[in-house]
Amino acid sequence: MSFKDLIKNAIFEEEPQSAQPVQPPSGRPVRAVPPAPSGAMPSAMPAAMPPATGRDNEFYGRLAKQTDLAAIPELAKIESFAAPLVNVIPDRTLRYKAAMATAQSQAGLTKASVLRGFDSLLATLDSASNSFTSQSDEIGKSDVDGKAAQIADLNTSIEQKQKEIADMQQQVKAMQAQAETSRARLQQAKANFQAAYQRRKAEIEQQRKEFETILQ
Repeated sequence: MSFKDLIKNAIFEEEPQSAQPVQPPSGRPVRAVPPAPSGAMPSAMPAAMPPATGRDNEFYGRLAKQTDLAAIPELAKIESFAAPLVNVIPDRTLRYKAAMATAQSQAGLTKASVLRGFDSLLATLDSASNSFTSQSDEIGKSDVDGKAAQIADLNTSIEQKQKEIADMQQQVKAMQAQAETSRARLQQAKANFQAAYQRRKAEIEQQRKEFETILQ
């Protein structure tokens, strides 16, 4: 899994995956190593590290794969001479001193070439760090900042909707005022009509009585 995939998983997964112990890429278990005395050859085997958990564990696994000690020919050569001596020389430091001496005499290995191997690993590690930074920045722009742009667009839309709602609320208030005015005018019209009706009715009834008198 690439750094980009790991970063995206770290961003978008709600829960980190459960931690799993990381084994060196060679498949050999990590062993605790006592500090080597001054002048001792750097060990071809890594010292035991505190177990990483969650997302850190996945990043470590990726880095460990990219910087496998077995990929350094000088270290692989020393390991090949040290492996048969495990039962002969139990002391780790002495065993690797013997392996180094053998490698120097039989394979022309030097301390400088071994250290250059470690320098190569550190350069690879730095390159991985730069790659991670570049890819995380890229994802930050495309996925994280992209969300910020979407949020800004949504906020703008919300503001527009709020303005529309405010305008509609003003329209409602205006229509309510118009409705009250119209209701009052309607009531007045009813009252005016009723008064006119009663007045005209009284006039007709009065005229009817007058004609009754005339027609007798």
